[in-house]
Amino acid sequence: MNDLAEQQAKRALRQEFLQRRRQLSAAEAAAASAEICRRLSVCLAERLRTEQPGAVFSYLAYGREVDLAALHQELWRQGRPLAVPRTQGLPAGIMQAVYLRSEDELTRTERGIAEPSAAAEPCPPEALAAVLLPGVAFDAQGGRLGQGGGYYDRFLARLSPQTLLIGVAYDWQLAPTLPQAAWDRPVQLLATDKRLLDCATKC
Repeated sequence: MNDLAEQQAKRALRQEFLQRRRQLSAAEAAAASAEICRRLSVCLAERLRTEQPGAVFSYLAYGREVDLAALHQELWRQGRPLAVPRTQGLPAGIMQAVYLRSEDELTRTERGIAEPSAAAEPCPPEALAAVLLPGVAFDAQGGRLGQGGGYYDRFLARLSPQTLLIGVAYDWQLAPTLPQAAWDRPVQLLATDKRLLDCATKC
């Protein structure tokens, strides 16, 4: 598949999956999010030992994305450092990991997206033990289809190969296969409301 065909395929898939996500009711999204948070809590407890240092990088849900707020509360209770993205004041397409210690530290961007304020403490890439990745769609091999802005592609390129990457999605966001570029970094695990999929064994 040439570059143009790949971009067209990604655009069509993105439109299809985003349209379905927009049609989710608030109740459906909340129920699925609660189950995904439960699965992720168990997964992280097994994968990241209590004595193992490192923060968990998560995201702040927008629209009908899977909402991980309950998981964030659990991580804070456990004393596990939590980092989230910040894009305000940065060049287009660039995001920075910053520590988040309370929802009180959040502000809203012009687009209505929750982000920590400019005063938030940066979290260096080497301090991250695990990264939770939202996506428009995923496949069983760990492929991910994002929003198309390249924010996560650039961010993941700065991480250690040892950083655990976990995709987060509704189960219906699992596609048979997704077009992938040479620089795309697959996730090792995919957490949905129906399963925890080990993508590393399917590559």
